[in-house]
Amino acid sequence: MRTADRPSQSLVLRGFTIVELLVTIGVIAILMGLLISGLRGAMGSARKTRELNGLRGVYAAWYQYANTYEEGILPGFLDEATQSSWKVNYTNSSGKALTPALAQTYPWRLARFLDDPYGTMLNYLESDVTDANDEVCGEWDGGPSHPAWMSGAFGVPGSAMALQPAFGYNSFYFGGWYTNGNPSFADAAWTSATGGNVTGRLVCTRLANITRTTEVVVFASSTLRDPGTYRSSSRPEDRIPGCSWITPPQLGASPIWEPFMGSQQAIDAAGSAPFNFMRQAGMTDTGILQVNSQQGVPVRRHNGLVAVVHADGGTESMSIGTLMNMQLWIDAADRPDFSHQDN
Repeated sequence: MRTADRPSQSLVLRGFTIVELLVTIGVIAILMGLLISGLRGAMGSARKTRELNGLRGVYAAWYQYANTYEEGILPGFLDEATQSSWKVNYTNSSGKALTPALAQTYPWRLARFLDDPYGTMLNYLESDVTDANDEVCGEWDGGPSHPAWMSGAFGVPGSAMALQPAFGYNSFYFGGWYTNGNPSFADAAWTSATGGNVTGRLVCTRLANITRTTEVVVFASSTLRDPGTYRSSSRPEDRIPGCSWITPPQLGASPIWEPFMGSQQAIDAAGSAPFNFMRQAGMTDTGILQVNSQQGVPVRRHNGLVAVVHADGGTESMSIGTLMNMQLWIDAADRPDFSHQDN
């Protein structure tokens, strides 16, 4: 039989089965998930790098301030009564006179040493919203409550800079927290590791006073919290309003914050429960921060870690557990579980 007389062989076109389509879609979804996760990680790393660069800028301004004033460290907090008794007045970066309510915290007093105060202090907001006075706006979303001394600064042009900078200053132990002309803890008593009784020496007011420059934290990412427990995964902390000061885990005789380790270890509001369980440098960060007293406390932006800058200008990201070490907060502290009395 001739080839032309043979029945033609038609091609059989075979489509994808439902199973094959589902497998293909599943693989694509996995790859997309990995890609999105990688992009998020890269964006988070970029934001963290920017945050650390901002901290370096704040440190450089802080150090320049000290050099300008013969190694005198920038005061951490000056209430309005102290400003009045010291007869000091401050202006913003445009040369406009500041209301004393805005000059209580450090940002506006340091702003003239910064090339871009808003970009450095408020970059985490990622917003160009301004008010009628061309001041960047910003208020806490729904809370928290705030100390009475803040009231005079709310609604005033420049309040976001004064109250909500990205970085909190270790104000109680660097420069000093002054109310009515007196710094907190300046005359506080404490017991050294060798058993000796010591009074004062807790607040660094001059660069020469700092002995452990590579260890102690001067500025760190901070936010204002009311008492309670805060799970970092339940609300991203990247854009939570900042706070102009930050406290160590224990402030004087009062426990302030620690990783939440369960209700059986919670400290009551009066701080009367045993506090020694949390005195562990490098303890586990549970992802839940327990706040016992309203204060500026660490906030974990971008990568779940707290950005800090040390007194020598070195920056790094640290976990909440690592920051439990009191030697990171007080230059005079001679052990991780250091504590002192109130004034």
